[in-house]
Amino acid sequence: MNYVHIELLSELIDRYKEKAEALTAPDADFSDVCYFGILNEENISYDKNQTERLRILTGIQFIENIAPFEDLIRFLLTEEIEARERDSFQGFGIALKLAVWLIKKFYREKDEELFAKAKNANFDTYCGFNAKDIGESFFKKDIAQFDMDESIILTLYLREYILCGKLIELWKGEQTEWNVKNLNRLISYERGRKNSEGELSALNMLFELESDNMSDWDYCSLSNDIASKQIELHQIQSAFETARRMMPKLAKVDNWQSYGLGRSIMEMCMDIVILCDKFSATQIWNFTKPHLSKMKEMPWNLYEKAAKAADIMSEPRLSKSLRRRLEKEKQKLRAFRLSKFRRGRKG
Repeated sequence: MNYVHIELLSELIDRYKEKAEALTAPDADFSDVCYFGILNEENISYDKNQTERLRILTGIQFIENIAPFEDLIRFLLTEEIEARERDSFQGFGIALKLAVWLIKKFYREKDEELFAKAKNANFDTYCGFNAKDIGESFFKKDIAQFDMDESIILTLYLREYILCGKLIELWKGEQTEWNVKNLNRLISYERGRKNSEGELSALNMLFELESDNMSDWDYCSLSNDIASKQIELHQIQSAFETARRMMPKLAKVDNWQSYGLGRSIMEMCMDIVILCDKFSATQIWNFTKPHLSKMKEMPWNLYEKAAKAADIMSEPRLSKSLRRRLEKEKQKLRAFRLSKFRRGRKG
């Protein structure tokens, strides 16, 4: 068995252990692990330090005697709870569970209050998190127990994408032949580490392997993934060819535009109309235009893209209609928020 992945992972964890030990010093600087909320380009708040906090917790996970780290673990758990309370995308992930798993080893009654606070941090934690579910065997304590897949997934959680790439190459070398299962896993790996070129390559490999055996819907789903990735990589003409190849299959699916995948396909097609040459855009537009009116509800960005595509295709009436529908959707949302606000004030 090849243990190179264990050696590489151990080197990474050793660095995390050193950082954790440094945070136990009297003059330790916690600025890289405390909650630090910032806004992204879409004005969505997130915790700038969430990954570094997970890295420190991961380092402690593999330290045999964690007694000197009790206060640090409790501090990191407190900061993680604050992140779950305040982030726009609240949810919860591995860091909250790992912090709870570590602090439970000390059996402190006072931590029950922290567990309750974690439970009530947001809607997702209330529905899906319970400290009682996190038993001794919830996390592994020995790096040597990690197989290749677990090692890759761990580096994805930790956003260690360079090491992740090395592990993926090792994993690829272990594959005797490509099949649906390992290609889907490769797609997941490459998507996780934000390697668009690698993801597109794996998607194309899967298409070559399975396109003749797929249902029309699955064929369209995979084609949409490929075309969307080609658009992201500015391969617009290739995206057009992928979409054009998909259209006969899509035409066989009744009411395709009414499904979530159908809306995603429509958005991909509007991107092509906006970005492609006029001849190619016309082919895509002629196929998709009749289905726009059949879509009762669309995401706001699809309304905007469809209206822009209509402008490009010299369809001012359709463009105006789409923008009017978008404004109505926005008005409905504003009215809902206002009604909710007024009910809250009365309560």
